[in-house]
Amino acid sequence: MTGWKTAAALSLCLGMALSAHAANEPAKKADAPKAESTWDNVKDFSHKEKEKAVAAGKKLIAETDKKIAALAKDTKNATAETKAAHEANMKELQEKKKAAQAELDKLGKASGEAWDATKTGFSDAGKALAAAYDKAAAAIKK
Repeated sequence: MTGWKTAAALSLCLGMALSAHAANEPAKKADAPKAESTWDNVKDFSHKEKEKAVAAGKKLIAETDKKIAALAKDTKNATAETKAAHEANMKELQEKKKAAQAELDKLGKASGEAWDATKTGFSDAGKALAAAYDKAAAAIKK
């Protein structure tokens, strides 16, 4: 009888450990938006976390910059028409990047009272930059 009692006890302990582990999983997922930065996730930062928000914003702009640089090289074998459209898209991308950078600068200086509006401004500028990038990338693939 001792064998089955031991097996039952181990089974019970294992079940409790698994349920405790599963209970901790949603908490980890709740923290995920700050771990993986996106333009919308910047809005999740509180004013107390301003430095983290600005760092996340800088990272997003730097990642987009790398994508833009790679995109600039993709027109080697393009037609004249495609190259002209690409130049217009690249100009738009640079304007959107400047706007996102300006919003990031505002974010770094924002007071507690202006924090929410400033985060939204940066997020919107970043999403506009991402949309312009997607448009430019799609034009190259045609």
